[in-house]
Amino acid sequence: MIDMRMANWLFPASGAAYGLAFWYLASESGAQPSFLMPMMTFVATLAFAGWFVAGVRDVWRDSLVALVLAGLAGLQVWLFDLMIGFVHVDDISLIGLLLCQAIWVGVVVAAWRVWGPVQGTVLPPEKNRALLVPEIWLIKISLAFGMLAIGLFWGMIYVLSVLLELVGIDDIWDYIGHAPVASTLTGLAFATGLLLVRMMDHLLVPVRQVIGAMFRVLYPLQALGLLLFLILAAFGGWRIFLERQDGVWWTVIAGAFALSYLLFGTVQADNRPTLFGRYGDRVFRATLWMAPLLSLMALAAIYVRIDDYGLTPSRLYGVWVAVFSLIATFWLACAAFGRRQSTPDALRGTFGHILISAAGVAFILHLPMIDPVSMSVRSQMQRIVADDQPDQNDLIFMVQDLGKPGEAALVELAGLYPDQVADIATLRARYIGQNRQEDTVAVDHIPVFPGGTQLTRDQISRLLENELKYARQNCLADGDIADRGGQNMCALLLVDLDADGREEAVFFGKYPFAEMYALQNDGVWQPVLTFRLGSDITPGSVLEALEAGDYQTVIPRYRDLEVGGQRWEQHR
Repeated sequence: MIDMRMANWLFPASGAAYGLAFWYLASESGAQPSFLMPMMTFVATLAFAGWFVAGVRDVWRDSLVALVLAGLAGLQVWLFDLMIGFVHVDDISLIGLLLCQAIWVGVVVAAWRVWGPVQGTVLPPEKNRALLVPEIWLIKISLAFGMLAIGLFWGMIYVLSVLLELVGIDDIWDYIGHAPVASTLTGLAFATGLLLVRMMDHLLVPVRQVIGAMFRVLYPLQALGLLLFLILAAFGGWRIFLERQDGVWWTVIAGAFALSYLLFGTVQADNRPTLFGRYGDRVFRATLWMAPLLSLMALAAIYVRIDDYGLTPSRLYGVWVAVFSLIATFWLACAAFGRRQSTPDALRGTFGHILISAAGVAFILHLPMIDPVSMSVRSQMQRIVADDQPDQNDLIFMVQDLGKPGEAALVELAGLYPDQVADIATLRARYIGQNRQEDTVAVDHIPVFPGGTQLTRDQISRLLENELKYARQNCLADGDIADRGGQNMCALLLVDLDADGREEAVFFGKYPFAEMYALQNDGVWQPVLTFRLGSDITPGSVLEALEAGDYQTVIPRYRDLEVGGQRWEQHR
């Protein structure tokens, strides 16, 4: 076994190296995403696994475990990019990929820390799954202290740089804040925080116990709130719940997971014979059945959306999470339904089995052909072919959020319906962002004033599609989307505001402020300033005034100053 007391310097040194590597990969390598993302995943996993498995066995076995985990994580990301790609993919798919990797890597590392050390007896090693629970909490607390170390380090550096500036030593903060230096120092601070926690790991036990005591207080409050939710659902709220048009199942699943997570924190605190006392445990065992009910409710809500609109990555994640939550919480409720089985140690054993299962599920969710994007494409294709009528929104969704499989499916649909399916470039250019926000107004639906302008239509469209792509999501009048009738409240005014002979663009929306943009020589639109109205805006008043030509430029009362060749600009 490696003597970590003789190798403490490896932690800050490796942290600095990993920080510098992240900066280089992200900023200077010039690598393609197909190489960059797997490599960054490999480095991050190698850093995490290396720090937490060091010293469990001998240096060779620990290094091998870290390298295998990092290689598997990097390979999984590479396969995802090869099959799906990272461009034009729904954000939730990328977030889900990273979260799943964090789950299975974290559980495997915890298992190695628990079961990896050499046994002190000749008996076969006992795989006590209950030990996984406190080990997971130790890892999470260690990471939290690592983040705390980063905050303390940069706070100290900032204060010292300000103090040194007072005595004439300038530009220290600018140098330290330079990207490669900042990344290196951040990695060094994080790894040093982990090292300090490792050297005093016996102090983490009281921290775990404090967390467990807090969760023991919060658990009844969460259970009471979920009970109220279930009662209201039983007396009519269920119908309102199913009629919601957003991803309401995530909220319900969050309720089930919050209850289970509070219990997960409660059982790791100590080895007392009961959690809430002799009589309190009877009520506690009854509350465990609420989480499976919430999981069933979430599955029902997801099924309604899938039946109407087919599978999407978000709904697939919802199904997987809800099914796993249903099985895990039902398992937990059954395990706790009994006097002996509801002890903290017995519940920790059940949680240990659940953690191992979660790691296995998290690993297989993004294997080729069963990943959420590929399954969503197959579902959407079946819907479109069955209806024999491609819906424009479905086509937009496929090219915007379903990556390479979506593009291949669109090519196939174009062969089946040549007159109804536009090419990929046209769909992306004209309808960018519409699948993410139902009230986004298309570029060609926003009026431009005045009619004759020196700017080309391409220059105007580029501003609306890029710099104003999010501002266009707030262009429809207030009220329910179904009742708006597509009433646009936005307009673009092109006017020369600085008397340089070139027109600037002012974008008006439904709020009492307007952003001004200027076209640079390289063809890029640059935000300049924001106009603000001194009162609330009247719906439709701006459009009516612009249509009537009722606008003019007003010279400000005070002008900017130039002193010694330097510009002093006014700010209101």
